[in-house]
Amino acid sequence: MVDYTSHADMSSDPGHYVVFFELNAAAGDASADALQGCCDELDRSFADPGYVGSRRSGAIGPLELRVLQRGTFQKVLRHYLSLGAPVSQFKSPRCVARSNAGVLQILAGNTAKVLFSAAYD
Repeated sequence: MVDYTSHADMSSDPGHYVVFFELNAAAGDASADALQGCCDELDRSFADPGYVGSRRSGAIGPLELRVLQRGTFQKVLRHYLSLGAPVSQFKSPRCVARSNAGVLQILAGNTAKVLFSAAYD
């Protein structure tokens, strides 16, 4: 994995979490089964009772995994640098807020694969 970030997507009902992964290999190199297994296991790894209960009741939708094209986090870095962030202080955001439309556009525009968890189906 090159890098990752996340986003709480409230644009649908129920809302759900989105995790963005940039892999070392091209997205096409990972099998669909392996990526789906990763997505399901990631969803199950959120062991907080509130999350688990909300997933089981349908109050939180299935976790969404988006596999990004190579170089996406370099584009995110360039975006922050264009806003004046010093390269020596840059850290990829671990959670991207809805108000950070520029980064969300970069992530959405560089999505190669989208998977939804079936962990609580």
